[in-house]
Amino acid sequence: MLYDDFKPIVDLVFNNWTALQLAVEHGMGAPGGEKTAQLMSVYVARYCVENVVDRDDLTELLEDLMDEEFETVCHDNSPKEVSSLLVFFLGLLKEGRHDELRSHIEAMPKCQKWLSEPIHESVPPQCHGNPDDDTTSSDDDDDNDDEEQQIQPNSEVATTSNQADGVEPMDEDDLEPGWTVVRTRRRK
Repeated sequence: MLYDDFKPIVDLVFNNWTALQLAVEHGMGAPGGEKTAQLMSVYVARYCVENVVDRDDLTELLEDLMDEEFETVCHDNSPKEVSSLLVFFLGLLKEGRHDELRSHIEAMPKCQKWLSEPIHESVPPQCHGNPDDDTTSSDDDDDNDDEEQQIQPNSEVATTSNQADGVEPMDEDDLEPGWTVVRTRRRK
């Protein structure tokens, strides 16, 4: 099947794509960026194999995926370079020019294969402070210790200490147009 031959090529090209790697490493977009990049590789490989693809369409797809999944806009023209490589490699694969394909792949820069590595289950899936994560939510108990007070800036203790330190909340009348005051809810 063409997909089985093309998917490792997509992985290799994505492993060399600096913009994608930086977006994942710096936690751009939603939590679980590595898993998202792996799914993106599957999607792009399937898209290329199942459709008649040209460089411009694939470039637009890659730009959209980077923007939607990683909140990243590539100004370095790399989506166009990546799509050119993928369309070229897919064409060689479809034409059965395996020796030429192999020589081009071997000529690519060697890199760490971070994308193809399995995701370790020991890493918590919500490591970016998701509000639903139990490690960041406040307890209903009244016996808070000092560590919890420092970790939970939205607690009543932190609000009280800010007022005691002379920090006054902003008055809504002093705001420039377009700005909104966001207040924390008090526990009952």
